[in-house]
Amino acid sequence: MSSTPMRILVTAQAFAVSGTEYRERLGKLGCQVIDAKTWGPLSLDSLIEQAQGCDAIIAAIDPYCQEAFKALPRLKLVARCGIGIDSVDLVSATEHGVLITNVPDAMTDAVADYCMGLLLSLARHIHVGYSCMQQGGWAEFPGVELRGKTLGLVGFGRIGQAVAARAFGFGLSIAVYDPWMQASISAGKHDGQIAALASRVRWLELSDLLEQSDFVSIHAPNTRETRHMINRQAFAKMGKGAYLINTARGALVDPEALMQAVRLGQIAGAAMDVYEQEPLPSDHPLRSTPNLLLTPHNAFNSQEAALRMSIGCYEPIVDILEGRTPKSLCNPDVLESTCLRVKQWAL
Repeated sequence: MSSTPMRILVTAQAFAVSGTEYRERLGKLGCQVIDAKTWGPLSLDSLIEQAQGCDAIIAAIDPYCQEAFKALPRLKLVARCGIGIDSVDLVSATEHGVLITNVPDAMTDAVADYCMGLLLSLARHIHVGYSCMQQGGWAEFPGVELRGKTLGLVGFGRIGQAVAARAFGFGLSIAVYDPWMQASISAGKHDGQIAALASRVRWLELSDLLEQSDFVSIHAPNTRETRHMINRQAFAKMGKGAYLINTARGALVDPEALMQAVRLGQIAGAAMDVYEQEPLPSDHPLRSTPNLLLTPHNAFNSQEAALRMSIGCYEPIVDILEGRTPKSLCNPDVLESTCLRVKQWAL
C-alpha cells in the first residue's frame, strides 16, 4: 500500500450531511477528506480545479468525462453517491484506468415511497388543499380514488418494481413498458419475487401504456434513446384525466411539451421531482405553470437512504486501501486495463 495519504474530494452533499461517521473512519485510515467549495453537480471547470491532486471523489452528478479524467491524472476512483451514472463517461473512465462505483440499492424504497406520495397528492389534490389553507382559504377539491385505476410504469427496474408492489396495495392495476426487462424475464433470468411480481402486470408498448393509464410514472435510465421520450407525441396519447410523475431523470421529459400539455388540458397535471437543469432556475416557466406539483429533487432523500449511500461510498474506498475489488463496480473491464491507476494501492 502506498504511504501517500489518499486524498478524497466530496462533491455529494448527501455524504457530507449523513456520512459523518464514515468520514471519521476514513480519517482514521489516514485519508484526507475535503469538501467541495459548493455542493455538486459542479461544472467541469470547477470539478477539474477542485479535484486536482485527489485520488478519489465521492461524487454528485458532476461531469466525469474524457476531459476531466485527462486533467486529473491522480484520480483513481469516482464513487457515485447514488445509483445514476449518466453523468459518467464509462468508456473514458475505463480508458483512463479510473474505477467507477455506485450504490444501486440505496434509494429504492425512498424513491418508491416518494413516488406513491406524489401519486396520492395528485389523485386527491392534497398539495392544492395545503396551499389553500396556507393562504387562509377553505374550499373543496374533489379528487379520484385509486382502486380500479391503472398505473403505467415506464421502466421496471428496482424502483419500478418497488412502486408496483406498493401500488397493488391501493388496488391499482399495473401496466409496464420495459422491453429489456420483459425479454429478460421471459428468458428466465429472474425468478422468485421479481417473476411473481412481473406475472401480475400487463406488458404493453409505450403508446398503448400511455393511452390506457390514469397515472404514468417514469423509472427509466437517462440515455440517448430515452431523452425526451415523453414528448408532444406522448402527451397527445395520454387521456385528459391522466397524470404524469417523474422521479427518474429530468431529461426524460420534454419540459416545453409538458407545459403545453398541461396548459391545453391534454393531461390533468403532473408531478416532477427532477429537471433537465438543476437547481431549477427561480424564474423558470415550469414554476408558474398551473397543475404542476414540483419538488426539488428530493425523492431519494430519506435518512435511511442517505446513510446507505454514505456507506456505499465509504466501502469502495476501503476496498481499494485494503487491496480488494470494490463491489458495485460499474466498469469492470477497467480491471484488465494496463492503465489501471489504482495499482499503487495494490488492487
